[in-house]
Amino acid sequence: MRSLSVFLLLLAACGPAAAPPPVARAAAPALLRVVTWNVHDLFDELDRTLPPGDLDTVLTPAEVEAKLEAVAAVLRRLDADVVLLQEVEDAPLLGRLAARAGYPEARLVDGNDPRGIDVALLSRLPVLAYLSHAAERGADGRPLWPRDAVEAEVEVAAGEGGLAGAGRLVLAGTHLSSRLSDPDGARRRVQAAALRALADAAAARLPGALVLAGGDLNDPAGAPALAPLLGEGAWVDPLAGLPAWEGWTWSGGGLRDALDHLALPAGRADRVVAAFVDAGADAAGASDHRPVALDLRLP
Repeated sequence: MRSLSVFLLLLAACGPAAAPPPVARAAAPALLRVVTWNVHDLFDELDRTLPPGDLDTVLTPAEVEAKLEAVAAVLRRLDADVVLLQEVEDAPLLGRLAARAGYPEARLVDGNDPRGIDVALLSRLPVLAYLSHAAERGADGRPLWPRDAVEAEVEVAAGEGGLAGAGRLVLAGTHLSSRLSDPDGARRRVQAAALRALADAAAARLPGALVLAGGDLNDPAGAPALAPLLGEGAWVDPLAGLPAWEGWTWSGGGLRDALDHLALPAGRADRVVAAFVDAGADAAGASDHRPVALDLRLP
């Protein structure tokens, strides 16, 4: 808590610095940019007293403002149409971020984490549906999702072609169990299978939609825990082949790893015009994770 406070106060005191240039979109007739980013402990100045979320970190108003501006500055530069976020405390705080970053649509449902870090969505495009799966239970009776798994249906273009879901993006997003609580990955493997089931069901229900699945999955693409989602090749992560020095999305304690992903059906891989991990210094200053982005060609 003290180290975070010092960092944020220094960030606020340093004044404006030269921001990295916007990340240019690849040239395409109609392009959609989707980003996933774990913004690392985006808390507010209020102390929660009821579970879940009663173990939240409480920041000072100045610390909250500095963190919000640091995250919003990165989002403004990335210029994404749809953003999946992890580790946002609650809907009012997300609304404050949305206003700073320029997103008219903001969605968050309180999940299961005792610290109150939740999955959230920002969108410049109309959100047609937003479904939480936080109440689902695993075979052991425990909550299946440590935070939440959400399905967001976004209108990206005028529907054409007569297929259900034409002109829509469906994003199945989550934040899987960490290596601290699940060191052998057994729970992450169950959750990855459930995420795959959600995404497959959305693709079957809306065959004209572009479906993505991902978020902070707390493992690299080739890990056994993520095999139910990515192992047999029906769903692909366009960044899975990047070398470690380029493709890492998280750093801590001198370690780096690629824990954040956006996957799509292999049959839709031709929709990916560009895929990248954002390496901006401003992102590194705002979070211990780097944003992952896909530029997608629309039909």
